[in-house]
Amino acid sequence: MNRPSISSFPRSFAVAFLLVVIAAILAPPSAIAKELKGLRVIYVGSERADEFVEFLKPHVAAIESVDRDAFKPADAEKFDVVLLDWPQSGSARMERTDTSPLGMRKDWGRPTVLLGSAGLNLACAWQLRGGSGCTCLDPVAYDLKSHPIFESPFPIDRTATIAIDTPSSFQDDMDEKSIDVIPVVDDYEKNWKAGWCTYSTAFDVYPDVEFFCGGVNHKTPIAAAIWRQGNLMHFGFEQSPVEMNDTGNRMLLNAIAYISNFSEDRPIAITPSVFVGPRARPRSTVASWLKNPDRASWVERMVTPELWQTIQSQGNADAMAAWAESQTPYLTTDPESKLTIDEDLLEIQMGFDDPRFLESTIEGLSADDKDTVARAARLLARYVPDGPSSGTADDWQEWHQENKPYLFATDYGHYRWYVDPLAKKRAIPTLQLRGADRMDRN
Repeated sequence: MNRPSISSFPRSFAVAFLLVVIAAILAPPSAIAKELKGLRVIYVGSERADEFVEFLKPHVAAIESVDRDAFKPADAEKFDVVLLDWPQSGSARMERTDTSPLGMRKDWGRPTVLLGSAGLNLACAWQLRGGSGCTCLDPVAYDLKSHPIFESPFPIDRTATIAIDTPSSFQDDMDEKSIDVIPVVDDYEKNWKAGWCTYSTAFDVYPDVEFFCGGVNHKTPIAAAIWRQGNLMHFGFEQSPVEMNDTGNRMLLNAIAYISNFSEDRPIAITPSVFVGPRARPRSTVASWLKNPDRASWVERMVTPELWQTIQSQGNADAMAAWAESQTPYLTTDPESKLTIDEDLLEIQMGFDDPRFLESTIEGLSADDKDTVARAARLLARYVPDGPSSGTADDWQEWHQENKPYLFATDYGHYRWYVDPLAKKRAIPTLQLRGADRMDRN
């Protein structure tokens, strides 16, 4: 049968067709997801190796296991994905203060799934975003996002939910009498071992973070159960494949397949965990907690004595909360991780994460007034540690011009500005390089 040529179509269609072809040729290379059945996987753990190995055998190209204590980072070189199983224990609490089974954070580039409490332990050791949360995650998924991770290689029916009474811990944040959930075990009402969920507040600030679903827990409805941070997939449910139902196992397999595509991305921010040592709370916490008089003592413990005295002098609870809210942009952390007022920020009436902060402060380096120059230098040294070491106005202008599209600031990660390395490498603004767009490119 003769096929019609382009010339046989209307001229407008032919032109449109050619434009599409040209656009496809000129477009940057796109990410192509790896197939699960072609992956080489290694399980690093000491407790449930047989269960994971037997489960994965039919699904991946190769699966091996190694005892956590015997594992060396070089062992992962021939594998596409690492599964780290590192449960909480007395020894784990000692180890995670300064080491991890995977070695040093700066040296680790292998796509990795963190099973259950491995997400907490590694976050503590590496100062990752996942070090704040709760070991209170039930094997019940909640709030599954519309995302490719639930579409392949095994489709997850996000509408196949059951209704349960809204957990008491969720009731302060929602009025609904019930919520729709998807159990990842058959008997979800059984007393299961709790998994690790991470508080997801301000996740959207981080270009290297994706939130896939939460889970029923004893703290908050916005805690994340399955989420990605650079080349790390946090799979917070504690149950092994033999304990999970088909849906739970499909979620695990999809998580392995998805993270295999992220060897270029990395966790960016440095975020100390409250479980290892003192950690400064985000600035908004002060005003938020002061609105609840029962939490005033919590605020007292998180701020300097001088700041607490100033807060108390405002009068009643409403006045204290209102004053704190007005001062939130000027809060910073002191060497002991207590919150205090940064007098330099107060002087310029601008928070360190204000979009105008960098340009305005860099301009201050060229001011005629020595006090303005000194203040600008202090602010840049304090909040932009990745800036030029020379500190001259010209060097800062050049640095800012080079990195401006790739910068973001957060008070969840050491109160500072960060450069997004992957965005800079690809010359794509960090605000546009999010989620699946951060996959490896061929």
